[in-house]
Amino acid sequence: MRQLLFKKYVILFVIILSISSFSGCEKKSDSVIDPIQSVPVVMDASSSLTIINTDTMNIGNERTPDDLLTIHGEASLRVSHPQGKKEISAVKYSIREDQSLSVIGEGVLNDDGILPDRIANDDIYSGYTQFQIKRVLVGKLVLSLWSENSTGQVSNTALLPLSIVRLNHAPVISNLNAPSTVNLAATTSFNISVTLIDPDGQEDIKSMLRFTPSGKVLPLSPYNDSIYVETVTLVPPPPLGPYNFRFRAVDRSNDSSNVLTQTIVIVNEAVVN
Repeated sequence: MRQLLFKKYVILFVIILSISSFSGCEKKSDSVIDPIQSVPVVMDASSSLTIINTDTMNIGNERTPDDLLTIHGEASLRVSHPQGKKEISAVKYSIREDQSLSVIGEGVLNDDGILPDRIANDDIYSGYTQFQIKRVLVGKLVLSLWSENSTGQVSNTALLPLSIVRLNHAPVISNLNAPSTVNLAATTSFNISVTLIDPDGQEDIKSMLRFTPSGKVLPLSPYNDSIYVETVTLVPPPPLGPYNFRFRAVDRSNDSSNVLTQTIVIVNEAVVN
């Protein structure tokens, strides 16, 4: 009888021990397994800005090193998330100087079909980029683009280089047309014309100048986009003899063009009909 009772207690103890062990394992398992948060993935990044020649940007009559320039561009990239688009909370960009942590421009990109984004919900995020620099800055910048998920975790980052250069081109004068001789007995005026071209654009021309034989500097106005015409009046009549007419142009970087010179001889000879 005692043996039978002992066996019953042993069996009951084993059952209780098994239930306790099973419950303990379940609790321990719940405490160590955490859900895995996925992050977005960015790819195919592009930018309209690669090389910026700040000597083509004018904000005044002349360029100075302290000019504050606002640079505009566009950027886009493809963004995906393993758990769907709803998990993408933001797509951002920043612009900084190379090897520097100082941010000089930042903003967001969107996939809403509003320009510069072309098609809504096609996983391509686009936006306008903007930053400011002084004209004196020359060197490398870095455009960074990335995405964040709904819990603030960050994707990989796309890095695009951007070069700031100053490549001013001096204006060029050509096609100087002027008489070699002017007869006071026949006329009291004559025309001089020159062609002025600036490789950086005609809006880069600061002034077109004529240096008179007496040493004065006279600005010329354009007859059209590239041709400058001046009417020289010989009243009162100047002394007879040769006169040198010199022409030079200056751009907004104060770079000088070539100089063209025309010698004109003033005479007073009877006109034979």
